[in-house]
Amino acid sequence: MKDNTIFLYLIATVSLLFALYNAFVFWAKRNTTAKTIGTISSITSPNPETAKARNSKWAKVTYCVNGKNYVSKNRIQVPMTSQIGDFVTVRFDLKQPEKIYSYSLTRVLVSLLIAVICIVVAVFHLA
Repeated sequence: MKDNTIFLYLIATVSLLFALYNAFVFWAKRNTTAKTIGTISSITSPNPETAKARNSKWAKVTYCVNGKNYVSKNRIQVPMTSQIGDFVTVRFDLKQPEKIYSYSLTRVLVSLLIAVICIVVAVFHLA
């Protein structure tokens, strides 16, 4: 088996495990969380903002639950194009509304799609 094929299977395995973990968390927390729209209140990046490659943005979000405003305790990853004041959908804990989660069904589906693509490419790469 070629190194490229092994690498593709490795990516597929990691993507599949990531998807399964996120699907499990999504299912386990389905009755203890809710969604709302929040506003990005602060953004931080691990690297300087001028570094576009291998960088990410992490935001604290302000949102309203039952008439009370909350600022998230933890940060969630947001797109690199996000700015302070942008709106994002967040999933929060019903018992601790200031705690937000970053899992989503979209993340599960994209991870599964990556796994399937890598497996298909690896199989045809062998032929």
